[in-house]
Amino acid sequence: MFRPASLKGDSPTPIDERVRKKYLFIYIIDMILSFIPCSLFEYCYITFLWQDDLYWLFFLLLPLNILILFYILQLSAILFAYLFLTVVKLIHLPKEGIFKREQKDKNYLFWNLRNIIKKWPLYISASNPFPWLKNRFTLRFFGTKIGRKCICDNSWISSEFVSIGKNVIIGMASTVLSFGIEQEKFIIKKIIIRDNVVIGAKCVLLPGTIVNKNAKLSAHSYTNYNDILEENLIYEGHPAKLKK
Repeated sequence: MFRPASLKGDSPTPIDERVRKKYLFIYIIDMILSFIPCSLFEYCYITFLWQDDLYWLFFLLLPLNILILFYILQLSAILFAYLFLTVVKLIHLPKEGIFKREQKDKNYLFWNLRNIIKKWPLYISASNPFPWLKNRFTLRFFGTKIGRKCICDNSWISSEFVSIGKNVIIGMASTVLSFGIEQEKFIIKKIIIRDNVVIGAKCVLLPGTIVNKNAKLSAHSYTNYNDILEENLIYEGHPAKLKK
């Protein structure tokens, strides 16, 4: 499996360059709309506090104002993206399968469109002073299921067709890929990680992988398509095999 040059990006939303150029206006509209609530908040802040007897309060609250603005921008970006995604999913519902990597294939095209919509809010979330919100909050908004007490802040998780249970640890620089590309084939398959799983650093989970309860995947390992890691066992290697 590889990612061709036409899919660039360092987030859970890579985009085919051909589709990005054609539908860039969606990204721009999403960005502009997300700044509207920020502008309204800033207008109110300046109107009420930029007065002769309140200048001191204006500057005193300025750091808090900047922080609030950032979170308003993040939340509004997520909400507008969610609205766009709802409309797109009504037109074409996401589904699993093996498709052609070309714009004529609706599944491939709409997968790219969904990623264009999610790109801006995920970028804002990644710039957050509290970066764990990217995985624990933003991805959940887009349909990725992440259970409680999970540690997955430094991993790369696809923004759809992923279900992660409770008390899961995903190591640094590990990748959870619900999509794959092989030559001209495009693959989407849900990844399921059940409760109490431990995944080491720099692991790769390919589409269709199911990791059952209490299973462990050693560092620098990767799974094959549709791999099943059984309960209470340890796996390692390229591809992952049962550790003896």
